[in-house]
Amino acid sequence: MNRDLLQLVDALSREKNVPKEIVFQALESALASATKKRFPKEEIDARVSIDRESGDYDSFRRWTVVPDEEHEEPAHQLAITDALERDPELKIGDVVEEPLEPVEFGRIGAQARSRSSCRRSATPSASRSSPTSSSARTTSSPAR
Repeated sequence: MNRDLLQLVDALSREKNVPKEIVFQALESALASATKKRFPKEEIDARVSIDRESGDYDSFRRWTVVPDEEHEEPAHQLAITDALERDPELKIGDVVEEPLEPVEFGRIGAQARSRSSCRRSATPSASRSSPTSSSARTTSSPAR
């Protein structure tokens, strides 16, 4: 169980007066961005999914299946011919996901806490106390 992540979500949710789901989505986005940075030579499509109960998370690289003649972005697209070799049931428009090694949460969590602390210290105490308004298939085949 990743208690640090769950504690961060709870703290940010209470501090910012936003639903936990919004915080989870923001963290998934931050973790996906950090995952993309591990591939500096290509602009990959990445997705991170956080288990809301355990705090565990998984990272995935994603490709959209396209017709062979439209296969122009290998970092984001998978030609239908290649897709069918992975899974004969795939069709144009499907998203193929491949698990990736997740980035460490520690750095992302530290950044989130740091940003939160900086905003809090820059905000007058009076306004701090008032509330603010506020179809994929996973495959384990290696990429081409």
